[in-house]
Amino acid sequence: MRTSFAAATAAALVLVGCSAAHHVAPAPSMVPWAGAVPASLSARTVAAAAPCQASALRVVGRGFRFDPALAGGSGTVTLRNAGPAPCRLTGRPLVRLVGAPSGPAQHQLDTPPQPPTFPAIVPPASTLRALPTGSAAVLGVDWRNWCVAGAGQSRRPLVPPKAVRVTLPGAVGHLDIGYDAVPACDNAEQPSTIGVRPFAPAPLATTHPWTSVVLSATIEAAPGSRLAGHRGQDARFAVRLHNPSTTPVAFGTCPLVVEALAPVGPPAAHVLNCPSQPIPPSGSMVFEMRIHVPPDAPLGNNGLFWELDPTGTQGPEAVSGLNVTR
Repeated sequence: MRTSFAAATAAALVLVGCSAAHHVAPAPSMVPWAGAVPASLSARTVAAAAPCQASALRVVGRGFRFDPALAGGSGTVTLRNAGPAPCRLTGRPLVRLVGAPSGPAQHQLDTPPQPPTFPAIVPPASTLRALPTGSAAVLGVDWRNWCVAGAGQSRRPLVPPKAVRVTLPGAVGHLDIGYDAVPACDNAEQPSTIGVRPFAPAPLATTHPWTSVVLSATIEAAPGSRLAGHRGQDARFAVRLHNPSTTPVAFGTCPLVVEALAPVGPPAAHVLNCPSQPIPPSGSMVFEMRIHVPPDAPLGNNGLFWELDPTGTQGPEAVSGLNVTR
């Protein structure tokens, strides 16, 4: 989760009254929950297309970007379907490092899927059964322990692998993909290990910001309720959006909202329940929200995270606690 989040309280923001410059209209009653989900994010049955051929896939960017881990590094690559038709890109590929004059034995491990990190919004996994032209998937790997025999005695610089070779399931070819780092040698007696996750849909692409006004958001208890929820049920809460500017903020388009319940709830997105009237200058508007409490959510206080327009403005953000009961 992004470090830019600050701890939010459940106290309501007090509406500004009258000023010499503007008269603030009274806050409307809470905008009722709608819960609409874009078609691109709705889980649905998808007929399987033919497997993606390697020749139809394009690497987005420079290839695998590795971040340091407790041992080695974890990296992802984004692959775009550049073919003329949807194709299937499911399962795990075979991943090996190729092109080094010498190197250790390599051992591939099946690594579980990586849950999306708030506030990223990821389409359902069924999208990969027929990945549309122009859409993308991501592949995550964990690379550990690259030990070259005799490296300590060599006077010449070590030559790293030329590429990460990704061989697609179903004998439909391979891609040699660039990368940006080589893991350290942790144990010369052990092989290099490559943990490979299944292909996953790429997060939604960046969109044009919904508004240029910098709003603020506060999570509150909905009227007549508490910031609480039962396992396996929807919890009800409210978000107060405050407009500190001198101009009204109109809802010409309805932005997305992403919310998550930590530590076990995945990010969930829906369309903001937009009202017909704008948020007045120096005024606020309260929106009813709901979030599903996972059956395995820890009892007691959980983190409740909320963000408006996650693919565009990426804010405002709010965080609070939500008490989970049986």
